[in-house]
Amino acid sequence: MHRYQEPDALLTAARDGVVVVDDARTFIDANPAACRLLGRALPDLLGRRLDDVLAEPELDLDAAWSTFLAGGEQTGELRIRRPDGEVRPVEYGATARFVAGRHLAILRDVTERKRAETERAELLRREQRRLRETETLLAVSRALSSTLDPVETLRRVAREIAHTLGADMVGAYLADAAQERLRPVAGYHVPPDMIDTFRRVPIPIRNHPAIEEAWANGRAVWTDDMPGDPRVDPESLRTFPHQSNLFVPIRVKDRPVGGFFAIWWTERRSITEGEMRLLQGISDLAGIFLDNAQLYREAAETNRAKDEFLATLSHELRNPLGAIANAVAALERRGSAEEAAARLRQIIQRQTHHLARLVDDLLDVARATAGKIALERQPIDLCEVAGGCVRSLRESGRARRHRVTFRAESVIVSADATRLAQVITNMLDNAVKFTPSGGSVDVDVWREGQEAVLRVSDTGIGIGPEMLPRVFELFAQAEQPMDRAVGGLGIGLTLSRRLVQMLGGTIAASSDGEGCGAQFTVRLPVEATGTPLAPPVAAGPERSRSILIVEDNDDARESLRLLLESLGHRVIEAGDGERGLALALHHQPEVVLIDLGLPELDGYEVARALRASAIGKTAALIAVTGYGQVDDRRRSKEAGFDAHLVKPVSQGVLASLLAAP
Repeated sequence: MHRYQEPDALLTAARDGVVVVDDARTFIDANPAACRLLGRALPDLLGRRLDDVLAEPELDLDAAWSTFLAGGEQTGELRIRRPDGEVRPVEYGATARFVAGRHLAILRDVTERKRAETERAELLRREQRRLRETETLLAVSRALSSTLDPVETLRRVAREIAHTLGADMVGAYLADAAQERLRPVAGYHVPPDMIDTFRRVPIPIRNHPAIEEAWANGRAVWTDDMPGDPRVDPESLRTFPHQSNLFVPIRVKDRPVGGFFAIWWTERRSITEGEMRLLQGISDLAGIFLDNAQLYREAAETNRAKDEFLATLSHELRNPLGAIANAVAALERRGSAEEAAARLRQIIQRQTHHLARLVDDLLDVARATAGKIALERQPIDLCEVAGGCVRSLRESGRARRHRVTFRAESVIVSADATRLAQVITNMLDNAVKFTPSGGSVDVDVWREGQEAVLRVSDTGIGIGPEMLPRVFELFAQAEQPMDRAVGGLGIGLTLSRRLVQMLGGTIAASSDGEGCGAQFTVRLPVEATGTPLAPPVAAGPERSRSILIVEDNDDARESLRLLLESLGHRVIEAGDGERGLALALHHQPEVVLIDLGLPELDGYEVARALRASAIGKTAALIAVTGYGQVDDRRRSKEAGFDAHLVKPVSQGVLASLLAAP
């Protein structure tokens, strides 16, 4: 066959294929790139028709050729088939009759580009699927994060599964204790005429091959032909006749505890691997939230039991402490010239105070850990609070063998004065306890920028470098000698740190090592706008009052009576609520001191009865009790008490209340 012309160097070097065909669509020339693309040597290609290399069975070549000739030029994509059967996509640009009876086409192999486009499209589909899965799991997490109710948890997950799969109905089931049956717990889109059946009809696990398979493998199972699937339980199908079904197990710590049934009444629905993974993820989230809800309920029950124990412990410890404190105070009022007796009374007073502080710290650290301490914040002068704590330390005699210095400037903070004083007192007690006789304790208060700084420094035994990071940990104590001269429970600093954090501040410890003393520094935000409250006005001189004590603890009742009588008051007493109520109605005392934990008729009931009587309009009702938690104070106020004093009762506070008109 005669070639149209010899290929020039340009066509030979071209990377794109160039072919020439005649009016019969017969190849009459091709460059080397075209031969490589078509998979044929030039002699084998010449004389063949274009139709022989095209892989377009649905294309009407004659019509397409006529359109090309009429248009003169054309671009597009075609697929060519090589001799080995491989099909490759090509882009083409064709010119008709570039010479009479001859037609030129430039071909470019786009196999790699098409492969890359396909891979990018597949990658995009995968990313979009993962995004949808992530969004679905986030929606499930959000739906579950606002509830700890297991039934509501399962109902919300059932709803999300229904929306994700487009299911007609989804039921949530939990296994019974014997792991033999699945009992319905919640459902979504249950038809009204099936609700009663859904609620009362369980689904078997044993002898139900599909459920047993899911139970054993921890994976979802499905069928799009319920009537024809031998794994389906016939009785369940008769109860709920439907076409397609999916069951995904719920697992808690890799142990199946229930599952979700998705039902399509009439549609034959197949489930993809991606949907299976998503459903298992949703079900796993349900298992996690169910487990968390159970842990929360157990923790709440434990906390409730702990709170009850702490309240009882407080009452049982404070009753004897109150009796001891009252008895010693009464002895002090009676006086004794004997020096040894006076010293013994002082010892008892100091140790009673110490025991009361230990009880308070134990209860407070438990409440602080549980987040149950409420703060009554107000603008106060840190200098005044610290000064009061230093004064109390000196007056108590606890630092009589130490040199205590106090240097301060006025700086206002927003804090709870009682809790702040508790922190400072803990720091002072800690400094005195770990500083040998003859040592010094320095207390400094100053302002540093927008922070109020309180520092307690001592010349005591110091803190070793291995212990310094742990001084604020609960029950942390450095190794103590056998005599435990400076030992303790190690709870004061833990409580102090928690209280300071609640006030929005920080507390830190520093020491140059053992034998080099220690420093504890508290930093609190400065209150820029508040004005500190005026200090309370001292109570006026005491006057004799008629008082009724209602207390079932004999020692506590008698010691309180002796104390009040030594103060010049007229006192009557009762050992139970009914007797106390009768005496109050008969004698009409000015003040009634009532223990809350009375047998039979408790203190709250006595107070309510007195408030409902004529005496309730004039008498002052004061709770004197070992119950000192927030709920106890709230209940006493609701019952009609004017004040709530926690044993051991401060004589100063009691005297102030009794002196009030």
